[in-house]
Amino acid sequence: MSIDSYLSAYLDRRMTTIISEWQIATRSDLADLNRRFYRAQDDLAGLKNFEKETEKKLEVLEERVSRLQELRR
Repeated sequence: MSIDSYLSAYLDRRMTTIISEWQIATRSDLADLNRRFYRAQDDLAGLKNFEKETEKKLEVLEERVSRLQELRR
């Protein structure tokens, strides 16, 4: 057995442990991170739309409250 084949076999057996111990990112980790990033961006866009709609509704409600207060006087 050559040193190359021995090292390859060792790395094959221990790769999961090595990745975990050294906290090495794998391609699947990066792909998952990428998916989570785009999902967060989509959620943020939806949140911005919600914020705009809520702001408009609050303005209408504040306007109605002002009119009601004026009627009370």
